[in-house]
Amino acid sequence: MDADEHNQRFDYEIGDIVTESDYIIPPGRKPWVGMVVGIDVKHYELHSFIGIFEDLVMIHWLKPDTVEALPASVLKMVQKAKDTPTVKD
Repeated sequence: MDADEHNQRFDYEIGDIVTESDYIIPPGRKPWVGMVVGIDVKHYELHSFIGIFEDLVMIHWLKPDTVEALPASVLKMVQKAKDTPTVKD
């Protein structure tokens, strides 16, 4: 994955619905689902093949009703905030 792919892959916006990546979920617990409530753009300065910067994303997890800040790379998109269902006639 190059820097452009990294930036596109983790392009979160306020209101997006996300879940945790499998590798950060403790054993015996199901993944949490939450809404992006804040983004600190380019919070992390990286020195790796995935890019130079990474955002810090604040998520309101619905089930435990808590807010947590995580690197964008440990989240998975469930649904974009601006997605609208397509209606077929």
